Amino acid sequence: MVNVTHYLNRPYRQAWTHDEDQESFRLFQQQVGLSEITAKILWLRNIRSLEDYRRLMLESRELSDPEQLPDLTKAVTFLENIRRDHKSIRVYGDYDADGVSATALMYQGLVWAGFPSVDYYIPNRFDEGYGLSSDAVVQAAAEGIDVLITVDCGSSSQEAADLAAQYGIDLIITDHHGLPPVLPRARALVNPERMNEPNRFSGVGVALQLLRALLHDDVPPWAYAVAAIGTVADIVPLTGDNRLIVQRGLQALDMGACPGVSALLGERIKPGQRIHVDDLGFFVGPHLNAAGRMGDATPAVGLLLASRKEDAEPLAALLREKNQVRRDIEQEVLRGALAQLASYDQRGLPPFVVLAGDEWHHGVIGIVASRIKDLVKRPVAIIGWEQDEGKGSARSVPGFHLLNHLAKHRDVFLKLGGHRGACGFSLVRQDPYELSLRFSRSLPEELLTQQFVDKTVDLRIKAEDLTPQVMDEFKALEPFGHGFERPQFAVVGTLDSLRLMGQDKQHVAMTLEDTTVRVVGFNQGDVASSFLVGMPIEFIGELVPNFFQGREEYQWRIHKLVNARAFDLKWRSYTRWEVAPATVSGRIIYVVNSTREQHRVAKDLGAVSWNHHWDYGTRLVQEEKLRARSTISVVVNQWGLWPEIRYWANHIIWLSAPASQQCLAMAASLLEVEGMMWVDPSLSPDPVVLKAKRLVPHRQTLARLWRARQQGFKPLIIGGRVFEELGLEAGVSGQKRRDLHDSPSYQRAHTTWQEILASWQKPVIEWAED
Repeated sequence: MVNVTHYLNRPYRQAWTHDEDQESFRLFQQQVGLSEITAKILWLRNIRSLEDYRRLMLESRELSDPEQLPDLTKAVTFLENIRRDHKSIRVYGDYDADGVSATALMYQGLVWAGFPSVDYYIPNRFDEGYGLSSDAVVQAAAEGIDVLITVDCGSSSQEAADLAAQYGIDLIITDHHGLPPVLPRARALVNPERMNEPNRFSGVGVALQLLRALLHDDVPPWAYAVAAIGTVADIVPLTGDNRLIVQRGLQALDMGACPGVSALLGERIKPGQRIHVDDLGFFVGPHLNAAGRMGDATPAVGLLLASRKEDAEPLAALLREKNQVRRDIEQEVLRGALAQLASYDQRGLPPFVVLAGDEWHHGVIGIVASRIKDLVKRPVAIIGWEQDEGKGSARSVPGFHLLNHLAKHRDVFLKLGGHRGACGFSLVRQDPYELSLRFSRSLPEELLTQQFVDKTVDLRIKAEDLTPQVMDEFKALEPFGHGFERPQFAVVGTLDSLRLMGQDKQHVAMTLEDTTVRVVGFNQGDVASSFLVGMPIEFIGELVPNFFQGREEYQWRIHKLVNARAFDLKWRSYTRWEVAPATVSGRIIYVVNSTREQHRVAKDLGAVSWNHHWDYGTRLVQEEKLRARSTISVVVNQWGLWPEIRYWANHIIWLSAPASQQCLAMAASLLEVEGMMWVDPSLSPDPVVLKAKRLVPHRQTLARLWRARQQGFKPLIIGGRVFEELGLEAGVSGQKRRDLHDSPSYQRAHTTWQEILASWQKPVIEWAED
C-alpha cells in the first residue's frame, strides 16, 4: 500500500534536495566552472564529474564504432560480397516516423554504396500491420527480390523469416525493438538489444550505423538530418550516440540538407532561425507519422528523399492534409476514451488503465494512449475492436519497462512487440476493465506514487537568478530531449506587466521585475487575467529558445501557475449575501469547513464528496463525470481540493464562512455566466479563523511538531512538508539550521494567512462594499 499522504496536494516536488552530497557537488561545480543552477541541473542528470561533463559535451565528437552492434560486420560483409552480383534488394520498413526515416536512409545509403537494384516497401498499417509479414515475403519472391533488409522491424517476425528462407531470399534484420524468446533466422540480426548493455539507438540510428560501416564513415549531412528526425520522433534517450546524431542532424537541417523537411516546415522557420528538437518532435515527426496513421506512409518517404524543395512541396501539402484528418479522428477517439474513463469511477481507477472501443481508428490509438497517460499519470493501453479481435497500443511512464511487464501476460495477446516506452499488440475481444486489473498486478511502488504527484521540478529559483551566464550555459547544453530532459523550474517573481494574447485571449505574455526574460503561458489566460501588477507569482516552467525580432533568445514557457486558481474579480456581482433558497437546482457546489462536515453533508444530500485523497487520474475522471452531468451536487472542503472546471456551476452555497475574499473570488470563477453564489452573513468566522491558525505552520508550531517528530510521532502534513523541503530528517543530530522561508509550503501558507487576517478586519457583509 502506497503512503499517499506523503504526496497529497503538492503543486510540485523539487528534485534537488538538501540530501545531496554538498561537498562533492561543490567540487564538481568548481571543476566544470559553471553557475550553481547549471551545475545542479547536470548533477540531477547524473553528470557528476569532469569526465561525465566532457562526455556530455562530446569533446571527442565521434560516434561509437558501428561494429559494436551484433551481426553488423556480418551484414556489411554479406552486402559487399553481393554488390558485384547485381542482386535486387528491397528495404522493408515501418510506417511510423522512425521507420519512415530508416527506410529513406537505408534506401538512399544503398544507392550511394553502388547497389544497382534497390527499392523500398512500407506495409499498410491496416491491411498488413506491423513487422515483416508472410504476405510481404511472398510478394517479394514473386517480384524477384533477392535480399530483404528490414529497418525498425523484423525481430519478432519468425514466421516470415522462415518463409523467406524457403523462398531463397536472404534476410538482414536491422531493428531496435525487444527480442522474442526465439530469434528469427536471418543472415544477420543487427539489434542493440542483443548487447549486454544495449546502446539505445532508434531504428534509424541502427540503419545509420550500418551505412557508416558500408560507406566507410563517408556519410553525407543528409543522412544525419534524416537520422535526427527518427531519433527524436521515437523518443529514445538523447545521450551518447543519439545526442551526437541529433546535433549533427540539426546542423544539417539548418543548412537545408533535406529539402523535403524545409518544404514541410515552410514559414514555421524564419530566415536566420535555427531548427530545434521541438520542431522535429512536435511538427516534423507528427506529419511523417500522419501518413502511416492514415494508411500509406509512402509519401513520407518520398518527402525525405526529394532532392529539390519544389519536388517536395506537393508531398508536404499532402502530409499537412493527412495530419489534419488525423487530428480530427484523434479528437473523436479521445472523447470516447475519456467517456469510458469516467465510467470506471464506480469500480475505481486501476493503476494500469486499459480502454477499448469499437472501430477506434488504429492509426491514432497510440497518440490517444499517450495523451491519457499524461493525464492520469499511469501506463495506458488503448484498443480498437474489429468484431472479435482488436489491435492495441500502450504507452509507459518514466522508469517502467512496459514490454517486460506486458510480456508477463503474454497469454493475453495474439501478438506483442515494442520496447520499454511503447508497445503494440493484438488480442481477442475481452473486458478492458478486467485487463486493467490484470495488468495492474505487481506494479512497482515507484510507479504507483507518480499518480499522486502533479509535477516534479529540478529547482525552485527566483526570476532574477536567471542571469545571462546561466542562459549561455543552457544554450551550450542543447539539445535537450528524452533522457536529457529540458530542465523544469519552479520560478518565483513579481509581476511587472501582463498582456493577453490569442483570438479568445486564451494565452498570456508577462514580464517580471528584475529580469529581462519574457514569460509566455499558452491556455493560461483564464487564470492570469485576474493577476495584478506588483503581485508575487509562482509558476512551473521551462526555458525554451524563441526567435524574436530577428534573433534567438530564451523565454519562460509556463507549464502551470502554482497555487494560482482562476479568480473572478467581479465576484461581488455573482454573490447574494443571504441563505440559499431550498429551490435551487442544477449543478451545485456546497462549501464546508472540514473533512468531517464534508462527509456528513455529502451523505445527507446524496452528493459527491470531493476527496483530497484522490490521485491525479481519479480527479480527472471525476471532473469528466461532472462535465457530463446537468444536475449534480458536489461538497468541497474549502481547505482542500476543488474541481478545476471553470464556468460550470449554477450555484455555490457556502455552509461555512469563507476563509477570505480571495476564496470567494476563486469560487466565483467556477460559476457559469448566470450562476449565483450564496453566502449567509450570519455564519461565524471563528471556526474558520481558528482552523486557519492551526493549519498555518508558525515558528512555534513547527518547533512543537519537530520535537514530536524526533520522538517518532507523525506531524501534520503541512509540517512534514516544511521539514522535508528544508532537508531536516528526524533522528539525525547536528543538522544545519535552515531559514523557514526556504520552504515553498511555509511561504504559501503565510501568504494565505495574511489574506485571511486582512479579510476578517470587517464583517463578511461589508466585503460587498470593498
